[in-house]
Amino acid sequence: MRAFALDAFGQPGSIHDLPDPEPAEKEVRVRVTAASINPFDNAVLQGYLSGRMEHRFPLVPCGDLAGTVDALGAGVDGVAIGDSVFGVTGKMVLGEGTLAEFATASTSTIAKRPAALSEVEAAALPLAGVSALMSVEAAAPRPNDVVVIVGASGGIGSYAVQLAAATGARVIGVTSKAKTEYVKSLGAHEVIDRTSGDVIKALKAKHRDGVAAIIDTGSDAAGLAELSETVRKGGTVTSMKGAAAVEDLAKRGIKGVNVGTQVTRERLDHLARLAADGKLKAPHIQTFSLEKASEAFQLIVQDAHLGKLVVKI
Repeated sequence: MRAFALDAFGQPGSIHDLPDPEPAEKEVRVRVTAASINPFDNAVLQGYLSGRMEHRFPLVPCGDLAGTVDALGAGVDGVAIGDSVFGVTGKMVLGEGTLAEFATASTSTIAKRPAALSEVEAAALPLAGVSALMSVEAAAPRPNDVVVIVGASGGIGSYAVQLAAATGARVIGVTSKAKTEYVKSLGAHEVIDRTSGDVIKALKAKHRDGVAAIIDTGSDAAGLAELSETVRKGGTVTSMKGAAAVEDLAKRGIKGVNVGTQVTRERLDHLARLAADGKLKAPHIQTFSLEKASEAFQLIVQDAHLGKLVVKI
């Protein structure tokens, strides 16, 4: 099979000719049509997780996929050859990824793709969509609660803005000025330009009693600690980076949640239903060929993209 892979950390990656993978027990093999790239995948390529998880070379990155089931491993039920599916590989090792013509995936981390959801849209959804869903559920906003979403124009943020707005919350997106109209189009009531001034000052000026929640997709611990000063007692701070100081926040009567994304078939089904019913629209998606996948990774490094990046295999 053709795959985008690298032979050592820090390389730009290139097209490799690799053996087709075989599904293990409770796995299926998917003929991949589209695969999305997340910031986590770039961290893998740079070697940032080399001491934390097993890596296998040549390393094929990425975990999100959409495609058609091509083969079944032992003990598989509920999925048949020819089914259109989407999800993540569900693997505990890195390097057996989805930037390839074929990939294997656990049946517990994929779901059937509804016809109303294109393969490109489906490939964009799994990791970012489930991360957003879990973040909004942790924040548990009520109607008219003010919810601040930091990184509102990114993959997770694009879904989180919509999911939070759907609860009746008043969403404030934090992003750069050039992305303001995009974030508003997703349902944000207000957008703060993080590049033009003091975000904390702007929040405190308009919401003197404090906001109900912060959903943060990218701040470090120090930055999130400062932002959390704008949250009222009884509020919530969530982080996708493990940056929420749970004990310190608790002393102020604020719930801190470091979200560890867990993609399940149930969560994928829920998001797919929302998308198929027109209640969750696809973010802005930029597509690349397999040969141009390295260009997509560069956009992540430069933080120079909206929404999601998807490779069409």
